[in-house]
Amino acid sequence: MKTVTPNVDNNPNMKSRILSLAIIIAITVISLLRITNGPESIILHWSFAGEADSYGPKYLILAHPAISIIVFLLIINQEKHPYDTSLLSEQSRRKSNPKAIRTIMPILMVVILYLTACSAQMLPMSSIVLFSLIFLAIIIYIYKSHKQIKH
Repeated sequence: MKTVTPNVDNNPNMKSRILSLAIIIAITVISLLRITNGPESIILHWSFAGEADSYGPKYLILAHPAISIIVFLLIINQEKHPYDTSLLSEQSRRKSNPKAIRTIMPILMVVILYLTACSAQMLPMSSIVLFSLIFLAIIIYIYKSHKQIKH
């Protein structure tokens, strides 16, 4: 009896999931390291200039892995059941494109990873980096959505 294993190289869905899970692991590791080895506070907010202007207890950094897991599960669920979880109108649901959302999932995870590293004071906050990642995700989403509609 031959067993069938999914080929990750030819499956963009699996690639996106594996990459996203790897990023979630990195977010979790950074968060745990920060709790065990860092000062008692983390950065919660930055000004547009990238200067820290709000601090909080170090345990709040655990929100980052939690948020990344929730985003990951919501996107996976939306992909599997695009009409069950949509709060949009019938016309909007027909236009929704779970493949485009799946494509940008790793970028969204990188945004959370970057915010985690900045909160942990491992990287300096740069509004340009953050907005560039978000802009890239929007451009790829729009491109993938239009490409899917044409096919």
